[in-house]
Amino acid sequence: MKGRKPNGSGAVVPMREDGAAPHNLAERARSRMLELEPGDMNPDHREIYRRLALPLCHPTRDRLNEANIFMFHQLVRVVARHERLLLVIEEEGETYTTKTRDGEQQKARPEVAQVNETFRQIRALAGEFGMTPATERSLTAPGQLGFNFNDPDGTGDYLT
Repeated sequence: MKGRKPNGSGAVVPMREDGAAPHNLAERARSRMLELEPGDMNPDHREIYRRLALPLCHPTRDRLNEANIFMFHQLVRVVARHERLLLVIEEEGETYTTKTRDGEQQKARPEVAQVNETFRQIRALAGEFGMTPATERSLTAPGQLGFNFNDPDGTGDYLT
């Protein structure tokens, strides 16, 4: 054979760089979620953050970013408090009995009012991120991801 010899073995040609393929939406969502994750969260908050943030970081939704991560962290804190209060209510019940001068009375535990308040806070904050069906419909969709199909027999860019 004539010509210059190739330098290097040339046996393996890298197809792409290491890391996630750009078309793998689930992996892109996971990496974005980890990128935005605040470092000062306790393990309980971290678990709730990962549970709630993953669908919001999906590239087709893209509702979580650096500008609103503080408010999302507030949502995580409220959800953690709500779940703790629900556990207390499950263990101790919603009511307690007290003895007054009029006899015994059934009263609601203070945790019941706190659960109601935290639920209102969750609904308000979740609405800001489009996490309820009504607010999801009201938010404008970011649009469809772009496609670039080069048709060799096509007439060109007449559709764009």
